[in-house]
Amino acid sequence: MNMHRLVFRQKRTLFTTSRVRRIVNDQQLTSSTKVKITSKKKQQKYTDTVLLPRTEFPAQLDGSKLIQRDEYLTRNCGFPELYEWQRKNLQGPDFVLHDGPPYANGTPHMGHAINKILKDITLRNHVLRGKRVHYVPGWDCHGLPIELKAIHGVNIQDPLEIRQTARRYAEQAIAQQKRAFESWGVMADWRESGCYFTNQSSYIKNQLRQFIKLYERGIVFRDFMPVYWSPSSRTALAESELEYNKQHQSKAAIVRLRVADFPDNLSSFNDRTVYALTWTTTPWTLVANQALAFSAGSTYCFAEDGQGNLNVVGEELLKSVESKIGPLTPVARVQGKELEGTTYFHPLNGTKLPFLAARHVTMNLGTGLVHTAPAHGQEDFLVAIENNIPVLSLVDDNGRFTEAAGLEFHGTKVSTDGCTEKVLERIARDVLHVEIFTHSYPYDWRTKQPVVIRASDQWFIDINSVREKIIDSITDVKVYPECNRKSFTNALLIGIKERPYWCISRQRSWGTPIPVLCSKKTGKAFTNRALVERLCCSIDRYGPDCWWKYSEEELLGSDVIAGLEIPDVDDDVEKGKDIMDIWFDSGISWSAVLPEGKANLYLEGYDQFNGWFQSSLITSVALQERPPYRALFVHGFAVDENGLKMSKSVGNVINPDELLLGGSDTQRQPVYGVDVLRWWVANHGCQHTQVPASRALLDECKQSVHRLRLILRFLLGVSYHYHGEGTECEPRYRIIDKYMLYSLYRYHEKMQEHYNNYEYHHAGKTIMHFVANDLSGLYCYLIKDRIYCDEATSPARIAAVQVVRDIITVLARTIAPILPHLAEEVWLYHTLNHETIPLHHTAFKIPESWNDPGTADRVDAAIRLRDNVTNMGCRKTWELSATVEATEDDFASLSLLHGEETSSMSELCEILQLSSVTLLESPTITETRIQVHDTRQVRKCERCRRYHPETPEDGGLCSRCASVLAKSAPTRATA
Repeated sequence: MNMHRLVFRQKRTLFTTSRVRRIVNDQQLTSSTKVKITSKKKQQKYTDTVLLPRTEFPAQLDGSKLIQRDEYLTRNCGFPELYEWQRKNLQGPDFVLHDGPPYANGTPHMGHAINKILKDITLRNHVLRGKRVHYVPGWDCHGLPIELKAIHGVNIQDPLEIRQTARRYAEQAIAQQKRAFESWGVMADWRESGCYFTNQSSYIKNQLRQFIKLYERGIVFRDFMPVYWSPSSRTALAESELEYNKQHQSKAAIVRLRVADFPDNLSSFNDRTVYALTWTTTPWTLVANQALAFSAGSTYCFAEDGQGNLNVVGEELLKSVESKIGPLTPVARVQGKELEGTTYFHPLNGTKLPFLAARHVTMNLGTGLVHTAPAHGQEDFLVAIENNIPVLSLVDDNGRFTEAAGLEFHGTKVSTDGCTEKVLERIARDVLHVEIFTHSYPYDWRTKQPVVIRASDQWFIDINSVREKIIDSITDVKVYPECNRKSFTNALLIGIKERPYWCISRQRSWGTPIPVLCSKKTGKAFTNRALVERLCCSIDRYGPDCWWKYSEEELLGSDVIAGLEIPDVDDDVEKGKDIMDIWFDSGISWSAVLPEGKANLYLEGYDQFNGWFQSSLITSVALQERPPYRALFVHGFAVDENGLKMSKSVGNVINPDELLLGGSDTQRQPVYGVDVLRWWVANHGCQHTQVPASRALLDECKQSVHRLRLILRFLLGVSYHYHGEGTECEPRYRIIDKYMLYSLYRYHEKMQEHYNNYEYHHAGKTIMHFVANDLSGLYCYLIKDRIYCDEATSPARIAAVQVVRDIITVLARTIAPILPHLAEEVWLYHTLNHETIPLHHTAFKIPESWNDPGTADRVDAAIRLRDNVTNMGCRKTWELSATVEATEDDFASLSLLHGEETSSMSELCEILQLSSVTLLESPTITETRIQVHDTRQVRKCERCRRYHPETPEDGGLCSRCASVLAKSAPTRATA
């Protein structure tokens, strides 16, 4: 007997004694009260003869005890060794889950918990089914996020010092994250040799070799093109590194540009003062204006203003323009194609520039004429290329105008309102309208500052060359949740369909170098396979910082440099200063980590569609003409109860460590333990794009885990080995036992379906439904009489105990992927675990003999009757009897549970929890009826508390209990 039960019993005894004493003192001891007291004493007389559940499994763990339990199980139940154990002991083929590497910066957060625990649930399910898994955890160690954190508040300019500082920062972050992942029960080889890091030498060498393969195939190239440029980070950015601020405000302006000459077909307007009206949200780019773009298929009008000037504007936008600058009177209409050959004067320097037809010009907004600065817009750039116009770039790495922009603008930071004001003031006479325009605008995702589009020499992957292969390749890729397949597939392809190139170069220090030598005179870059292989040898010899530490000659040797055939090589070459985009770093990980370059599953948050999912797909199709994954599983990201993204500045962050260990205020920040954290992830992490995390929700999860714990404790207690049990006879299964085994079979089948489809929230619901209904609400309730009061070695009791043990095994194994700590704790107390073997090291297969639908057919009629009894409000167990008038079909099923017309010991009595049942067949009725009778006048057995007609009138035992006590008397005397 455990201490909890002993204390409870003592309190109950004290309460009863004090109550009786009070009644006697008040002289209120009636004859009925005397009977009750006498009956109570008689019941206590037989208490020790009842086979009550026995287990040392604790009913509840809180605070420090819960922390100690988690730590004990982690140390002693094979958690650290499980990954290595399954690699050695389970058979392939491997289930390969490729780990998308988190950034090696910052403390572990709820997003980490969602991702890592969902991966672990997936892997444990396979291990428990006897299948070997391949999972190598990784970290994304390079890039701007880490570099900025490492040098924050410190003025470091030297690349080597920056790299050393960033490396130390990344190592500290990795150690902290690794400890957290282990504490959440995530199965992996957490030794350094069992993980991958994008800054380790072997990884970098592989990346360099993949880069040169792409270069040799013409998929990687260098060119002067506009890219997203972050002045705050001083580097180019990819689309996946942008955040769009939907509330960004720009100072937009309608500006008039004086027309210089019209072509012959419009020469009649050469004698008039004509202006072309253009509208721009970036007036600072007017300094770099090189053309006006028009729509060849649209209609334009020449409209006269109050000063007698003509203004060219798109006809469909005339009213919109009038509302801003005043009345305009149309005097002529022309088709857009007629404007070809027209020229105008640059608004600042007076240079003659062309009107150019362009496909991107629409009549949706503005004036119908688009100011074109090829260095500052992708569409503008394409117009320049199509028309052989040299691109004019006037902005430097710091986002400031260069000297070529003119003395008055030189050094001005272009992304500020001050620059816009300066330009508008300079051309004030031609500025017709200024407004504040609120629109979506790209920001640097790390510095939270606006970016600009700026042409510069960069390295690109040619998406155009592999686009169709990429689109075709994902046809057979499965996407989970399956209900979102179409939208998720579109999200994966949207960037690939829309962008022709992927900029993979960055102007920072903390990363993998782009392996090229550049001419100091021309800026042209040179590389080949020999250079890359020599660099890989230098990395082996000097380490990954060697590109910044040693000279070209020391790194590559004169023979390799000569083989590049660089003109005027003497004193004219230098190492390239760019590093590779971190999305290229991680996107190439399949080639470094996966055994055959392909995984069964990639599992990440939905924000990775234009990140790791996409970069992996592009590089894999480009290099091996197939996706690197067979399936994608997409989860959401953590938000607070109001749907807001968790942020330290907002103060709505929930720290996973705090959930495991508690906070300083244990009332507000209690210890939840790893089970609750994992239960929250499983039940909320894979069904929505936003995953709510709140104390209320965590408390609900805690209650669910507690309910599971209590039913498992009961099952363990029921399966206790009473003396001599199970040695004299074979179990005799009743139909309700077989029904439970069939329910268990179906439950296991449904759980496997949920796990196979990554429906972990459905798995959680199925577990709780099974426990509350099939298990606690039905079977456990129905077998208590048999378990408690039958002889320990009776075949019927042994059968029930065996079913309970099977339930423990199946339930423990089905909750283990989600709640491995609770499952292993249960397994330690399981009577079948004689050698204390971790649950995950055991094998189990559901016997096909359990799959007996006929059993369910026979029991269903009885279950419906039981529901009727419950609905009548009859909750007093065994105090009632009933007469059942059954239809012909129901009678056939019920008679299998009730061999005699009237019986008090049949299986039907056990299912209905009635002292006796009379079963009658009524072929004429269409629905089975039950009539309940009060049988409390029938005598109650003082041991089992069932009402039996054969119980002696003066009280005592029913025949079953009398027989049990007679057989067990010598044993009890010996004990």
